[in-house]
Amino acid sequence: MQRLWKFFSGFGLATTLLVILGIQTWLATLEMVDAGLLATLQKYFHWSSWYVLAKAPVFGSDLKLIIPMPGGYWVCALLMVNMILGGLIRARKGWKTIGVLMSHFAIIFMIAAGGVAQVFEKRGVMILFEGDQSDYAVSLTDPTIEVLELDGGQATGMVTVVGEPELRGLEPSDVRRVILPDQPFDLELTGWLPNVAVRPASGSQSSNPVVDGWRLLDLPVEKEGELNSPGCYARAIFADGSKGDAFIMAVPPSGFIKGTFPPQVVEAEGRRFAVRLAKETIPVPFPIQLDDAIAEYFPNSMKPKSFMSKIQRIEDGEQIKVDISMNEPMRRGGFTFFQRTMSGGPQAAGAPEYSGLEVVSNPADKWPEYSLYMVAVGLFIHFVTKLWIFLLGSSRKPSKA
Repeated sequence: MQRLWKFFSGFGLATTLLVILGIQTWLATLEMVDAGLLATLQKYFHWSSWYVLAKAPVFGSDLKLIIPMPGGYWVCALLMVNMILGGLIRARKGWKTIGVLMSHFAIIFMIAAGGVAQVFEKRGVMILFEGDQSDYAVSLTDPTIEVLELDGGQATGMVTVVGEPELRGLEPSDVRRVILPDQPFDLELTGWLPNVAVRPASGSQSSNPVVDGWRLLDLPVEKEGELNSPGCYARAIFADGSKGDAFIMAVPPSGFIKGTFPPQVVEAEGRRFAVRLAKETIPVPFPIQLDDAIAEYFPNSMKPKSFMSKIQRIEDGEQIKVDISMNEPMRRGGFTFFQRTMSGGPQAAGAPEYSGLEVVSNPADKWPEYSLYMVAVGLFIHFVTKLWIFLLGSSRKPSKA
């Protein structure tokens, strides 16, 4: 036990973990050029990645370094344990080390913020045309399956949502049964593809199965993860074990600002249900109305100079005017609203004006900022303490005759 204590709280482990994180950051930065930001972050630093097999060009386009390493999320988790044991519990305590202890605690707090954000953060986009209102955002990357009952062609009851965790890791050859709580059927998914388009079977070069004259066309995976539109083949599995006819589900392309692919209808026990695959819907606790989308570009270019959305936040019947611009977000109700995009620029003159707000729900949104303040205060206290000890010791030295 004593050896384990020394190992997990020692400087050697801390140094090794920091070196691994440095190497991973370097390799991820190189690999991001070919794989894209989202795919690289998920591969190197997502909590589901227990280990990483790096394949990045390091000393030229033909030479690649293949190094198995622990996943970055778990490296940070072990580093936090090391800092708790070595930087707080094992460290010397007294008035002389108050600043150091405060700085160590702040760094632990910062690492914890990254872990909380990794697990609980939701990130989506809210597209608003001038005069429109919305109280939800659409996830940039996470697909979900939505099931709702129909009554006379109208939706009734609560929506059953199958989240991204139940769909994670699906491959084209996988057959996965997805449980639908409180519904008289489950779903069987096959042929999952990360980026597709739905095309008529006639004239399509795809070898994917044909369903009702349509098939999935496999598209190259985009580096920008939000541009991918996953799709699959599905069929209902009823309570008696029988299976329904196959149908296609696909996320609408990112270009579909309004409108989606129509949901599929499944009949079970004399009831009708609509089933669709879509990007996750993120509810916002208050409606947002766009009054004016203002975009400025540098002369004779498409390079944006500034974007600003003049909005109204509607709470308890009160309309509160707010300006959201680049680097000046709005924070309210546990959400942060960033200015992400704007209508097409000079070449889109005469087209409807719209604004895209990136909506982020992150319980640890301000934690890194607070931790930086704590580190600064801790280091300042430590500096003042050392300076005081030095000056006090100098004043007590006897002067030479």
